[in-house]
Amino acid sequence: MSQEKDKDALKITGQARVKGGMEYDLKCGGVHLALTVSPRGSDLDRDDWRVDARAKRMPGEPFVASGWGATRKDALRAAGEHWESAVGEHGLAMFDWTAVAAILDTVRAL
Repeated sequence: MSQEKDKDALKITGQARVKGGMEYDLKCGGVHLALTVSPRGSDLDRDDWRVDARAKRMPGEPFVASGWGATRKDALRAAGEHWESAVGEHGLAMFDWTAVAAILDTVRAL
């Protein structure tokens, strides 16, 4: 039973540098989530950090929830709020954004 529980636990499955930031691939209960964390790119940006959370939906294009914040953690919180506001409309999986922040802290992403 514990192996089955561990299989569904939230985990980071990959991380890579991407243009302008870092991308983190996460998996929880068979659902994949990609997060891109990037700093302000220009003076026109809304705040110091941006987080884009993406998941593939069937059918259709991937959904992207974005958030800006003074810190990476604030930007993740804003992206999570955007995601949660669109769950019903877009048929998205629910995520525990506090757990996502905690696991990203383990790799010093936040």
